[in-house]
Amino acid sequence: MNTPASTLELASLRRRGIAATFAEDRLLGELYKLLWGLDLLTRTSRQLVIEAVGTGNPHAACRIMSRRNAFIDKGAWSLFWSVTHASIEISSRGFGSTHEPELNGAYMGQLRTSLAQFADPTGAANCACIIGDHATLGNEARSGADFGLILEVGSGPAARYVVCLLQAKRATSRVVDVRRGAGDSTQLDRLVESGIGSYLFYHHHDDPRGLGPTVRSADSIPAADASRVNAVLGTDDLAARLAAAVHQVRRSRPEMPGMGFADDRADAARLLFNPDVPDIVVNDVLVARVGDASREPASVVGFEDEWAAVIDEHRASLDRVRGTERHGRSDEFEPPIRGG
Repeated sequence: MNTPASTLELASLRRRGIAATFAEDRLLGELYKLLWGLDLLTRTSRQLVIEAVGTGNPHAACRIMSRRNAFIDKGAWSLFWSVTHASIEISSRGFGSTHEPELNGAYMGQLRTSLAQFADPTGAANCACIIGDHATLGNEARSGADFGLILEVGSGPAARYVVCLLQAKRATSRVVDVRRGAGDSTQLDRLVESGIGSYLFYHHHDDPRGLGPTVRSADSIPAADASRVNAVLGTDDLAARLAAAVHQVRRSRPEMPGMGFADDRADAARLLFNPDVPDIVVNDVLVARVGDASREPASVVGFEDEWAAVIDEHRASLDRVRGTERHGRSDEFEPPIRGG
């Protein structure tokens, strides 16, 4: 089981993770604006973090953050630290030198593992992550995304859902060219059209800042600037962005860049695989709740089966709308994504 303490130790040993970013002062206000802002922390904890940062002690700030009661929302705390663990793993094992498909596969698997193995002291995080692949069966050319995430926040009738689509890019330098075709359009256009699309930047494993994946909403990128997108300034840490979404969705129906919101699982599935996108294919999903490794096996399997049934129904509904003559077309040839 991973914990905030073990994650901090991992980050320290490998010189990775959130503490490393403090070496460059101007990253503080940009990369972690959601994390260090007023939204996630209690008033007392926020002040302690500000004091620790002000005295040049980022490790103390991180230790404060590792306390469950430092966060206003305990589910946001659990999600932040489990996603941070996955981000440290992905940025610490040399994945930065591999191709994006391998990176995405590794990161999706690591997210599932890190969430399931997170040691929530109360077992009441009530937060899950559903991961949908868009990179296969031609979906990337249709949606512009490599994969998408659904966050299930809460449980039962009170549960709410946050959905985002992510197109991943390797950031071997601070500036990244995101120009790339998708069918008869571009990835950027497809992501903007979705209303819930963002770019996810994997930073090179030798980067001395030790950054985990950062994210920037597609609609914040002018098409004229697509050849020179800053992968650090103007972005958010992925763990912080997701934690902020969890915190906000419990209290209202928020609006966040690159995020969509739903009140039930069926609507969340429709956002993940939008039936209004021509020829979109509804793929199977990976499912993990925070702390699943500590639950009864029957509970884990039952939760996975519930989501499998939601996805199966969405697929069947889409097939019914399209008509039987279009059923089974998912393995037909799709135009390759044009490189740039």
